[in-house]
Amino acid sequence: MKIKFIIILFPLLGNAITLKASSLSDIVDIALNNNLSLKSAKKNYEASQYNADIHRSKFLPSLSLHADTIWNENKEFQTTDQHIKNDYNSNSYSLLLSQSLFNLNDIYTITSTQLDIDVSELQSLQTEQEVIKQAATEYFNFLKNSSQIKATETEFSSSIARFKQMERNIQLGNTAKSEIYEVIAQKENIKNRLLTLKKEKTVILNNLNNILQVNTIPSFDLSKLTHFPKINQPEEVFLRKTMFVLNTNILISKKELKKSKQQIKEAQSTFSPTLTGDIRYRKDNTNNPSSNSPPDFGINESIVYSLNFSLPLSTGGSDLYTYRKNKVEFEKSHLDLIKSGEDSLQTFNNLIANINDFSRSLESYSLIIKANYASYNGIKKAHKLGTRTITDLLSAESKLFNSIRDYESARYNYVIDLINLNEVIGLLNMHYINSIMSDMVPMTDNLSSSPIPLHLIK
Repeated sequence: MKIKFIIILFPLLGNAITLKASSLSDIVDIALNNNLSLKSAKKNYEASQYNADIHRSKFLPSLSLHADTIWNENKEFQTTDQHIKNDYNSNSYSLLLSQSLFNLNDIYTITSTQLDIDVSELQSLQTEQEVIKQAATEYFNFLKNSSQIKATETEFSSSIARFKQMERNIQLGNTAKSEIYEVIAQKENIKNRLLTLKKEKTVILNNLNNILQVNTIPSFDLSKLTHFPKINQPEEVFLRKTMFVLNTNILISKKELKKSKQQIKEAQSTFSPTLTGDIRYRKDNTNNPSSNSPPDFGINESIVYSLNFSLPLSTGGSDLYTYRKNKVEFEKSHLDLIKSGEDSLQTFNNLIANINDFSRSLESYSLIIKANYASYNGIKKAHKLGTRTITDLLSAESKLFNSIRDYESARYNYVIDLINLNEVIGLLNMHYINSIMSDMVPMTDNLSSSPIPLHLIK
């Protein structure tokens, strides 16, 4: 089998479970449905969309109604004539229709708002890719940890059997008592390593369950025949070009730069005139009998049409300082865009180097395991014949199992870095996760199976 690279270029590997056996794509799908950070990002994007409607409403007419009623109690005290008492109720209401006819600030603000929405959408996509990466990474961390536990348990079982055999030989007088101390030391070292690995397994599962908000345990593993090729130069060039087009950090920085440029226009627009049209209808009912010239029915009605022109002349310099501040922020956004591109490229180059290094080292580890396996078997036979010491045997066994652990770690780290590479490029999605599964097989419960990759020994 051969692993191919990102989405179009690389179908790869994958599978896991949610209490019952399930694939890696199922695990990632659960994460996309349940992860709280992603839900929050989606809500933020949903809320940002209302900002467009809020600012768009400034281009629509507004209608307002005002009404009041007033009770008046008036008393006039006179020296020669009778005192006058005048109590009456006055009522009025008005209706105002207002329409903004020209306001550059509103025009530029709606464009800035749309850029905010675009940024929020990209941030939601970025969070989605981050969640996929987290779920898939913890999934393969679990598989890597499990492979190391299996190799270490086998090594520990061997050390226990050797310790018991050594005790019997000492009791029978066939072996010097001093030789058992080296066996004990190795056994305890392996025991401590095994306990640490089991602790790490619990941590990995806790992390995975926190991402998914569901208790799960992976149930698919990489096929033993999976191939781990290097990324050649033409593929690297293609992926680099794709990254500069699809990387979410770069895309967000580009939107922020456009927004900063738009905010300069907003600041400039505060120096521009505005034009507003109003239509006001008003009705008053005074009912004041003491008025010098009351209407016949005490009612006044009026309709007023107005065109309002406003030109700001001075605001204490705040508009000017806002304009200067936005120009500086534009320069900052431009620097942020350059840095985003450089950071993404650095991460991309590091991942390419890591992936190719894992590919190269896996070829070496295969030869090392084969050599260590042959060496261990030879020294084991020689030890039984008395021509090699227990130190030689213990050293050969440690070398064999260390090379197995190194080999298994490199396999899973290769896949993890491919996942990270896809995130940097901007192509980490369910389609890619599904493509991973072509190189995975269900995990078996056969605890007696050898942790030694026997296909490398043949």
